Amino acid sequence: MLGLTNILNRMIKRLILIQFFLLSLLYASGQQDPVFSHLFFNKVYQNPAFAGLQGEICANVINRQQWVGLEGAPQTTVFTINSPINIFGINSGIGISLMDDRLGLEKSFSGNLAYSYIHDLSTGTISFGANLGIYNRAYEGGFTFPDASVDPVVPNAKDQSLIFDMSIGAVYTLDNLYIGLSVSHLAQPKFKLPSTESGELSILKRHYFIMSGYKLGVGSSPWELMPNLLVKYDGASPQFTINLNTLYNKKLWGGVTYSTNDVFDINIGIELFNGIKIGYAYGLNLSKFINTNTGSHEVMIGYCFNFEFSKAPQKYRSVRFL
Repeated sequence: MLGLTNILNRMIKRLILIQFFLLSLLYASGQQDPVFSHLFFNKVYQNPAFAGLQGEICANVINRQQWVGLEGAPQTTVFTINSPINIFGINSGIGISLMDDRLGLEKSFSGNLAYSYIHDLSTGTISFGANLGIYNRAYEGGFTFPDASVDPVVPNAKDQSLIFDMSIGAVYTLDNLYIGLSVSHLAQPKFKLPSTESGELSILKRHYFIMSGYKLGVGSSPWELMPNLLVKYDGASPQFTINLNTLYNKKLWGGVTYSTNDVFDINIGIELFNGIKIGYAYGLNLSKFINTNTGSHEVMIGYCFNFEFSKAPQKYRSVRFL
């Protein structure tokens, strides 16, 4: 009886994976730009205008293991590095971002170069940025339904497509406040996937983002509050991500992140004496998938340092720990 129960559980998990995989293909526009619990520690990934704003060379890596225990569940890793730079007397920022995203039989990789122009205003700072790069989508192929049939929009053989991609953004900062606007996949490039029976094209849909946050001191105590908000819109429906972190003595933090796509994360972190930041988040999915997995795990490692060569003469520390 126990063996039959295990078989049934495996079958249920596989059926849910099939459903999720097909939905990710048919409605991929909602899944193309992953959102992380630690995104507000790595804002340059979402908006190229943040490149150089921290006033230091900053490297950051985030890895999220979604729905652990469910076969073929999403696994996403993002790496960024950015730095201020002075080009012919112009305050600027440059950066590199890499993303590896895996979901079932689908694998995506993107690589981008970022540039930002930073300008001081009478009150605050404004910057404008752009990302230029590549986006590759690959399918292992060979996917069939339990009755051995195939779907005309699902690749039935190993296939991949490489396209050019572009994003733009703007950021305004004033003391401990920031607000950013960005647009990803500006040209809505198309993937050519000849292995699909229909020969249809998969489109990398344009996404719009508003990101804002503030660092609020609590009197003369060592505690600080850091609320953040991200609004993501793909032209069809908005998605909201709300984050609230509490920072103690500028070294320890903890908080929660909630997204309207039914994700709730609890996160903690520390900045070590050598300046390395380490963060961890445990997430619960509040949808019907909650009983098919043991939750989600996300790890963030970040480090900022100074380097005298080509360093911009001014530092913008207002968003360092937001």
